[in-house]
Amino acid sequence: MSSKIMGAVGLIMLIIGAIAKVGYASIGGAYLAAAGILGWWYSHACLKHIYYTRSFERTRAFLGDSVDLKIVVENRKPLPVISISCLDEVPDKGRIGSTKLEAHYKPGRAVLKNKMYIGSFQRVERQFQIDCLSRGVFRFGPVSLRCIDPMGIEETRITLDGVDTLVVYPRLQSVNGLPIPRRDPSGGVPDRGWINPDPTQVVGVKPYYNGVPLNQIAWKQTAKSGSLKAKMIMPGFHSQVMVCMSVSGGEHVWDGIDKDSLESVVSISASVCNSLLNRGIPFGFASNVPGKQRQRHLLIPPGLSMAHLRGILDHLANIFVPWGRFSETLAQVSRNMPESTEIIAVMPNPSLEDWIFLKTLQSQGYAVSAVVLGLEEEHKEFCDQVPVYRPQEAVDWLEGEVIKLERLVSDRALICV
Repeated sequence: MSSKIMGAVGLIMLIIGAIAKVGYASIGGAYLAAAGILGWWYSHACLKHIYYTRSFERTRAFLGDSVDLKIVVENRKPLPVISISCLDEVPDKGRIGSTKLEAHYKPGRAVLKNKMYIGSFQRVERQFQIDCLSRGVFRFGPVSLRCIDPMGIEETRITLDGVDTLVVYPRLQSVNGLPIPRRDPSGGVPDRGWINPDPTQVVGVKPYYNGVPLNQIAWKQTAKSGSLKAKMIMPGFHSQVMVCMSVSGGEHVWDGIDKDSLESVVSISASVCNSLLNRGIPFGFASNVPGKQRQRHLLIPPGLSMAHLRGILDHLANIFVPWGRFSETLAQVSRNMPESTEIIAVMPNPSLEDWIFLKTLQSQGYAVSAVVLGLEEEHKEFCDQVPVYRPQEAVDWLEGEVIKLERLVSDRALICV
């Protein structure tokens, strides 16, 4: 029975009691009508001036990190809220901290339920710890607020459409055993100055220092940061690297890839990009996944800044299925990158087509190397032609600190030695 029906029944009893001159019927009807009217009014008034906010300790984290989620419900009116339920739509991870999640009708989603009392002009804060055990972009929201009158008859609900996002990056680890090109091909890093800078290739920004020409000042970044910034121009002697990642686990695209292999190649690719940034080498990224601006495959040109690495990590956080053959990705790289670019191909289980295309790039003048998780017996002959590396042990993409790679050689090379 709703409060409206209760109020209507109470009014009817009140009228009948007054006409029939039955006192207890009139009194009972009056109480019933008053309870129905007050219940309806309270259930609709208690959700007014209620403010619900959720905030993360930080909106970006790495695999294995823990992030605090704070939920604040504030009542900005003199009327206390006796019972309010907050049903927040969250990713289905079983539980958040020690709180068990409830089922949701949408696949892959769950409900975080908070039930509380809020006094007049008061706020309630609740904090949860989220363990980042899987990579991805996770949406929190919308939230449904439900309030019921003191007699438990009338329930009112509203939905707040605000959505907050938590991005979990792949884990960055140290990479040992993979030769990374030097900044200077002559063998050392210059102490001062850059040789033959190319003003058309801007790879980042840096703090301004005396002597920088006006045409090399990054005016947009200066306006945003409030301090002078200079363009970081790629020197002519700098090598640049394209990290090309394959998410295909077999000969065909529809074969897919298992989770461990996918997370391993993603962690290796992210770690290699981070190592290149630490060494001051411009790096780009390509993969056989959908790209932006109607690109069939993802292609991010080389850059050298923390913002550039963050942009690549944003893409790596949301890569799960292949889109086309990896050889098409390599072809796109060869069409857009100069021959001085070094290509590092990270592949779970390369196909014969992938090896043939890597050999083609090598014959065109590109420096090519490959990092693989597995290698077919009939493909070992390519180890004599292309530098191939493999992790010495399974990649711990959740809690690992170091990825140790070893150079693979063919059986024929071992016999010659």
